Amino acid sequence: MTDQLSLKSDQQREISVILADAVQRIKTKGSIEPHALAQSEQCGTSGCHEQIYKEWLPSAHRYSSLDDMFQRVQTLMAKETSPEHTRYCAGCHDPISLFTGAKNSGNITLSVEGANEGSSCIVCHSIVQTDIQGNGDYTVRPPQRYVYELEQGIVAKFLSDFLIRTYPRHHLNSYSRSLYKTSEFCGACHKQYIDKEVNTDIGRIQGQNQYDSWKNSRWYHEGNPEKTVACRECHMPLVEASQEPAKGDVLDYNRSAEDGKHRSHRMLAANQYIPTLQKLEGAEQHVALTEKWLRGEIEIPEIADKWTTGPVVRMKLLAPKTVLPGKEINLQVVLTNNKTGHDFPNGPLDMIESWVEVIVTDDSGKVFYHVGGLEEKTDMVIQSPVIFKADGFDRQGKLIDRHNLWDLVGASYKRALYPGMTDTVQVRFQCPSMARGRVSGETSQPGQRTDQFAFPAPDEANHLTVTATLWYRKANPDFLDTVYGIDTKTRSPITKINEVVTKIKVEKNVQASVQ
Repeated sequence: MTDQLSLKSDQQREISVILADAVQRIKTKGSIEPHALAQSEQCGTSGCHEQIYKEWLPSAHRYSSLDDMFQRVQTLMAKETSPEHTRYCAGCHDPISLFTGAKNSGNITLSVEGANEGSSCIVCHSIVQTDIQGNGDYTVRPPQRYVYELEQGIVAKFLSDFLIRTYPRHHLNSYSRSLYKTSEFCGACHKQYIDKEVNTDIGRIQGQNQYDSWKNSRWYHEGNPEKTVACRECHMPLVEASQEPAKGDVLDYNRSAEDGKHRSHRMLAANQYIPTLQKLEGAEQHVALTEKWLRGEIEIPEIADKWTTGPVVRMKLLAPKTVLPGKEINLQVVLTNNKTGHDFPNGPLDMIESWVEVIVTDDSGKVFYHVGGLEEKTDMVIQSPVIFKADGFDRQGKLIDRHNLWDLVGASYKRALYPGMTDTVQVRFQCPSMARGRVSGETSQPGQRTDQFAFPAPDEANHLTVTATLWYRKANPDFLDTVYGIDTKTRSPITKINEVVTKIKVEKNVQASVQ
């Protein structure tokens, strides 16, 4: 380029030095200084956004980069591909490190100051444009700061806070945009695909995708916010009696500047593991709220007229009212995605696992039939009639068991519940009698999963109790054992999503009637 400018040799050398220095500066110092995007604690100081900051502290947006599972997978990715490849993940998980130039071969840690803030206050509130193709496709424009705002010390903090409160319009214009009220704002990260930049030779493969699942669901009504249940309305519900300077909002279609509310920044969803794993401030309360959210125990008044009530996943157990000893029993467990705005479950389904457990007991509590329990040594699910998850495979057909998406070719198995849809699980077993061994499978039909067993009847069998439970965990044992090592015995907590119970009467000497 310098030759084309017809420069003298000494000028060419001078410019070459400047360009080389600029490249090194971008690599080592970053195109944006870390403190320009970090320091979220400054937003949460006394008299400022204390309430919102405390909500954000244990949230998924805050721990997206310090999440230990993410860090371990990122380290694997850097070793098996290159540190530069981790930029693919960083756009959503670790934006501060990305924008400040840490994701390069000269940085062993792959992170910088502020990396423990994940999606910081400034990162999200500096986004000025998004693209719903996903993968962190957004534009950040760091705002012009007030005098002394980025300086350290009590005096600098006092002066910058004084200026913000005295002249708030610039602060408001810098951090509040109508874009943030849209689901497209969320879609920039909550939609994922893997392309040749990551998998080198395979091409585009769809990953997790909350945005399209929602937009194609019953919850989206184009051009009609009164009927649409948007992302922020579920995951950022309004907090009453807010003490926030940010309370009230004229940009929301159903709000006003004087409504005395702010949107929660907890972002409650389905991760009931990482806050306690990372020992984050407020983790126990956040996990308790997350589990209530998973069960559907948190109602949202703002959308009561357009959302549903009850559990997140409805369960119904269809069984005969009575049965004769030794006869085959046909059970059906009906699961309906009642509340989620996207598939249940959603996210990295090669890690996540949700399954149905069925237990049949007699009057004394003796177990006669059990599927979907956990193997004592490994915690693996045993013969569940249904498991919601995805099994990806690589170029050699091997299982994607480390969240190694850079090797992903496709999926050999994927099962989830689309919004409003129903999944029926059929389970067959034999009523307790003196018969022993397996029942003949002659009555099984193509396309149906059938489990049939016979058990010896107790002396006094009057009723059978059938219990069906839907369980959920953020990380399955295969993934944890592979990434952490079997000896660590690292395990994700398990949450009961829903449970149904029914009784079947065992008729001794009369013809049983079937419902």
